[in-house]
Amino acid sequence: MATLEKIRSKAGLLVGVVGLALFAFIIGDFLRSGSTYHRQSKDKVVSVDGQSVSSQEFHDELETATNNYKSRMGASLTEDQQNQIRQMVFDQAVGSILLSNESKKVGFVVSDDERRDLISGNNISPVIRQNFQNPKTGEFNKNDVIQFLQQVGSDDWSMYPQDYQRQLQQWKEMWPKLEKSIIEQKLYSKFSTFLVSAIVANSLDAKAAFNDNAVSVDFNYTSQLYNSISDTGIVVSDADVAKLYDLRKQNYKQEPAKLISYIAVNIQPSKADFDDVSARIAKVKDDLVKADNPVDVINDNSDTPFLDAYVSASQLSSDEKTFVEHASVGDIDGPKLTDRTYSLYKLIGVTQAPDSIKVNQITFPNEDDAKIKTQIDSLIQAIHSGKSFADVALAESNGQSNGDMGWQTEASLVKGVDAKFASALFDAKINDLITLKTSFGTHLIQVVEKTKPVAKYKIGVIQMETTPSQDTYNKLYNSLNQYVSKNHQLDKFRSAASDAGYICQSGVQVLENQNNISSIENSRQVIRWANSHSNGDISEIFECQGYFIVAAVEGELKAGYRPLKDVADILKRELINEKKGAQIVESLKAKNFSSLDGYATAMNSTVQEVKFVTFATPRIAGIGDDPIVNVKAVSSEVGKITGPFAGKNGVYVLSLTAKNQTNQKYDEATQKMQLNMQNSYKIAQIVQNNTLLKENATIEDNRSRFY
Repeated sequence: MATLEKIRSKAGLLVGVVGLALFAFIIGDFLRSGSTYHRQSKDKVVSVDGQSVSSQEFHDELETATNNYKSRMGASLTEDQQNQIRQMVFDQAVGSILLSNESKKVGFVVSDDERRDLISGNNISPVIRQNFQNPKTGEFNKNDVIQFLQQVGSDDWSMYPQDYQRQLQQWKEMWPKLEKSIIEQKLYSKFSTFLVSAIVANSLDAKAAFNDNAVSVDFNYTSQLYNSISDTGIVVSDADVAKLYDLRKQNYKQEPAKLISYIAVNIQPSKADFDDVSARIAKVKDDLVKADNPVDVINDNSDTPFLDAYVSASQLSSDEKTFVEHASVGDIDGPKLTDRTYSLYKLIGVTQAPDSIKVNQITFPNEDDAKIKTQIDSLIQAIHSGKSFADVALAESNGQSNGDMGWQTEASLVKGVDAKFASALFDAKINDLITLKTSFGTHLIQVVEKTKPVAKYKIGVIQMETTPSQDTYNKLYNSLNQYVSKNHQLDKFRSAASDAGYICQSGVQVLENQNNISSIENSRQVIRWANSHSNGDISEIFECQGYFIVAAVEGELKAGYRPLKDVADILKRELINEKKGAQIVESLKAKNFSSLDGYATAMNSTVQEVKFVTFATPRIAGIGDDPIVNVKAVSSEVGKITGPFAGKNGVYVLSLTAKNQTNQKYDEATQKMQLNMQNSYKIAQIVQNNTLLKENATIEDNRSRFY
């Protein structure tokens, strides 16, 4: 009992302890789930109207697209290509969500019957046609698709070899993406059809379009461009600029951006580096003069290997051409400096031979020599019996190649294989079938054509590029580092640059997902830094494809409209040009010249001629895009002077020399059809790039967190 009494007396405390423990458990769970939610929200690469794509999903799509590109192009990717693929995957992800959401809103669906029809029915999708073409004939057979789906959909692949089973598994994994692409393409088509049906050319549209091109004019003109006269005396008030800004504000929509100042130092060789290379190539020249085997000297010293081929004059550089025109075998020319590269030439040989040859080829891998010989002998026999080389090659390669290598020069064959291979092909007789073995395999070759013999030259070239030495690299880096250390406040960073020999670019806008600053490759790292730092921060030194860059954050621009101060200079220039135009027109009208030459003299210009200008001509030769000129020209009379009048870029005076009426009769039905076709194409483009769907969507782009 005493024990029970103790428990009762402590009941309040126990309840408090248990309650605290329970509260801690709930809060802990909440915080953990909150942390998970926070991580998930931070893991979104893009969110469209609340629907997101995670970094893993995006990365998987990016990897697939990158591998597809590499398999097609067979090369590594440049930074720009990586950026383009990343942008493509991003656009596809956004488009896919927008299309799905909007389709649900308007009730567009692709039914099961439509899907089957697109895959194996009577209205095959272009996606299917593209992926299931016969490689030999280029034709499509839907039975191939049906057979493929049966194989991929089967639960038992045991009758197939292991390699083919692995291939089937890959196809099975890829099929849902292909099917999704087919459905999305059909939905895009439905949207396009819907909009095209809603936007139809009427009789007024048809007549206006015909009239725009019914008359073309030839005219002479003279002009005075606004930039040819001083701004002195032209007054534009701030109120005028503000008024124009209010009218044009919609033109200045902007994404959020950082404003930065930056200094870019070109990592280029110093005078000492050039002097060093100059001294080295001078010594090599002495070695080349004395050498019994110049090829060894070339390969030991040149940045580019010796090309053991005779080359015609048409394939030589201008310096090489000048050299061989007056050189004898054994002569040496140079060294010559072009940009950063010193070049030294030695004429090794001269001959008369065809510049190029046309070649057919079938290549067999280096495996069983006896088996390959039997195979080649049978192919030679088939060709001798009347079969064409192309037919034999197509059969041998399962329709992948007709064996045509096209026209080849000696140089291209040496670079592609080797000098021995090139020599054998150039020595071969027309239409003879020859067999050659190289490191690439065994080749059955037929030379089918040769150009006429010309003079060809074998030149030994030694090239030495001047690159920044480590000492130069260190000096450039240390100098910039010292500058940043001494001027580690934003105002000093900008103001002291000129005295230190640097150029500081200020007020530069960088968007969050912009790839590079200016044209400096690999400068994305600077943009990422700027978007994660605050006003006044100054970066470390970044090395970006031949440049050292250091940046400072000046401020940031919110999403919305660019402020008046950022565009005031542009607007002010437009207003100044308007006032210049009015002054020039008034001055010229007062002089009342009776000839175009008189106006040309007064405008310090010359008379120019243009032909075949219509109301719809987008750009006029010598004038560019200035629509008022189109209007004035087409509405003018032949022989009369029109103007002076002010355009966008200057003041013009015209004199028509001919007005040409089209012989084509107005056909309303044809004109409507042409307009509807043009509208259909434009609408399809707008729908395909999601221009309309993006307008009212909330798109959160977080790529900068990951790339």
